[in-house]
Amino acid sequence: MKVGITYDLKQEYAEMGYSAEDIVEFDREDTIAAIEAVLIDMGFRTDRIGNVKRLVERLAGGERWDLVFNIAEGMRGFGREAQIPALLEAYGIPFTFSDSLVCAIALHKGMTNRVLRSCGIPTADFFVAETESDFLKVRLRFPVFLKPVAEGTSKGVSSRNKVWTREELLEVGSAMLRRYKQPVLVEEFLPGREFTVGIVGTGEKARALGALEVRLLASAEPEVYSFDNKALFEDRVRYEVASEDDECAAKAIDIALRAHIALGCRDVSRVDLRCDSFGEPRFLEINPLPGLNPEVSDLAILCKLVNMPYESLIREIVMSALERVEGVSVQARQSKAEAVQRADFAFQPDLFSTRVCVNLVRGRRKPRALILHEKAFSDSRLDIKDVEKEMAHLWNILETLGFQVMAYPISLDISTVCKVLTRVKPDVVFNLSDSVEGEGRLIYLATAVLDKLGIPYAGNNTEALFLTSNKVVAKDIMKNSGIPTPRFATMEQIFLGEIDFPPPYILKSVWEDASVGLDEDSVFYDKETLRDEMLKRLERLGGSAFAEEFIDGREFNVSIISSPSGPTVLPIAEMKFVDWPQHKPRVLGYTAKWRVDSFEYAHTTRSFAFSPTDELLLKRLGNLALRCWERFGLKGYARVDFRVANDSCVYVLEVNANPCLSPDSGFIAACREAMLSDEQALALILSDLNRPVPSHAIPIASSKVRGKVYRRLEDLAPVAKVKGQQAL
Repeated sequence: MKVGITYDLKQEYAEMGYSAEDIVEFDREDTIAAIEAVLIDMGFRTDRIGNVKRLVERLAGGERWDLVFNIAEGMRGFGREAQIPALLEAYGIPFTFSDSLVCAIALHKGMTNRVLRSCGIPTADFFVAETESDFLKVRLRFPVFLKPVAEGTSKGVSSRNKVWTREELLEVGSAMLRRYKQPVLVEEFLPGREFTVGIVGTGEKARALGALEVRLLASAEPEVYSFDNKALFEDRVRYEVASEDDECAAKAIDIALRAHIALGCRDVSRVDLRCDSFGEPRFLEINPLPGLNPEVSDLAILCKLVNMPYESLIREIVMSALERVEGVSVQARQSKAEAVQRADFAFQPDLFSTRVCVNLVRGRRKPRALILHEKAFSDSRLDIKDVEKEMAHLWNILETLGFQVMAYPISLDISTVCKVLTRVKPDVVFNLSDSVEGEGRLIYLATAVLDKLGIPYAGNNTEALFLTSNKVVAKDIMKNSGIPTPRFATMEQIFLGEIDFPPPYILKSVWEDASVGLDEDSVFYDKETLRDEMLKRLERLGGSAFAEEFIDGREFNVSIISSPSGPTVLPIAEMKFVDWPQHKPRVLGYTAKWRVDSFEYAHTTRSFAFSPTDELLLKRLGNLALRCWERFGLKGYARVDFRVANDSCVYVLEVNANPCLSPDSGFIAACREAMLSDEQALALILSDLNRPVPSHAIPIASSKVRGKVYRRLEDLAPVAKVKGQQAL
């Protein structure tokens, strides 16, 4: 089940130039991460959507979600909290929390009071002033209290807003009109106890979590739960949960529940109340999108004091939403979830089906696999967007193998990433991140974090990823190990004109993969043009480049996979340039790989068919690929790319640790050519984990291997004959 998350992130708006006051209601990264961690732990596939503009872009692009967890506050207008709910309603996409009507009404404190008063719910006496002259019409008993009519998080609220005279009312009120550019709510000042009540559920199933009393300390701004007091609550506020026999608190809870139900709030809300001079609670405001930061939000603080884990709060919100959407009782869902947690988990062997025998019976629960991936946005490069297809494909395979699957985007906020991974506690991580926030040089960051946390992961380790992703380092290693690779020059040598081999040259990025920055115009025939173009293209090449001897010949991809008997070379593919113009350099560049409407994409094809005369060449390619595997310490799976010159000399272009696993990728194509199902291939990769979990055994079902491959695929489901290739 795919769950999107909509939110307004403080950092994004701050980078756009908005002030701290403008974005005070928006959420921090740790809030989004905490919510996402619980959703992942519940077994959902999460997708960070972001604000309303991002939602519009993605809806227009055809994307949809099974459920959206919405905490977006919006930026402008009385309907700002209703914007995302209204869009989701228009597209028929279910979402958590209240609908667009409730969100619009609840944001406007004056309108909320009018509605609730008509339902018999006690509020403070109030007046809504829209112009300066309106303050002269106020007929309330002084002192009165002023606040912006449509703000949250106590924005615009301080002790200065309590006024005793009409002159003060006009002065303070006029200043607020000018500053916040919205009407001002004037209400009778309530001097008594203050409560905030947390409500979970919808309609008749709504229940109160408790009444949190707000007690101001001597160091606090007096008399009011102001913006500053909230921000500095650790030093200024003491929170206490009212006891069950507290009659005043019981009345506050009753009013809060009635308000939640009368307005039609869903899943959760937080209701603020204060007592009048007679000690009677009065409704102040309701928050249908309450803050959900696990450390500083009032609702989370209340949950802690009533011994309700944060995870349980988020789960109840989601379960309430799912019950509304699907009509399934919460009790039935929880019983089913508990039954799954209690059950031992194992698949029975089935050699001739698409399933591989993955035995995890020693675990007392369904094993968790987390997919760590690069986050793609609407303006991301095509290769980064492809991760969505790769992730969906991998997700389905892992579920078939019996895993509870989760996904999480890697980012430079390492502290948050560590917190999420520690909370989720996956049994294995599948690392799909070829870059971090678009930086290919950070490819090793994901596995470095996993190494630090001691979490097992499939594929190649940190050292192998670093050594292979830096192409200059990799070529030095190959050169020193006697592995043939084209001659090359570093960026410094290009700049100084110290290239010691003749043209043509091909200019490449040191760090970026997926042929980023590489196309036919990357081939040069003199040093001066090469240097000038390198300086122009550095940003496009990720900030670091090198030049390689251009080998004009045939191109091959050699995929390798772990097996019980060691690394196994899969059927070799040749990338053919079909009907290629004679003058056009044969470069398998970014356009050929990713732009489906291009000539290059349409005229490059993958072929596994070879003539008998290629037998010795194929054997040499396989042996060299295995030497690369051993020299770079590869694990799980890899792909080695070759060029064969017209004089039959073989050159390794690069080593790809953790190549793409999309259904149309070269590695998956090689597995299928070997008659390995996607499930069987993934099971082999999982059999060679980094930091494996000792309590989990992952044996692969055995059967006779049919046909010839470079290494015998022992203990594996049936493998078809590989055309024109000899066994080593």
